[in-house]
Amino acid sequence: MSTYFEALIIIPILLICHQFYSFSVSKRGVEQQRSSQILGIVYMTIGITALAIRSIPFAVGGLILIMLGFRLLAKGLDRLDKKIFIDRYKEDDI
Repeated sequence: MSTYFEALIIIPILLICHQFYSFSVSKRGVEQQRSSQILGIVYMTIGITALAIRSIPFAVGGLILIMLGFRLLAKGLDRLDKKIFIDRYKEDDI
């Protein structure tokens, strides 16, 4: 019975977190990098904390938040100018 109430708590929280995720990803440029990095760190922290509760609904919600956090961190680390490729050698330009 308690897992039902935990699921009723975690589902709206996940929906709100997804809205914040969508809002952060919709920004462009430096704003997107900054907000994605900050929100990614927050999601990772909340997700790891939810795993410490040791309840199945909170653990699943924590894993979802960790995955969203990884995606946000990847978006935050994306380069703004994609004209320079790090893995291209000078010999390839011949």
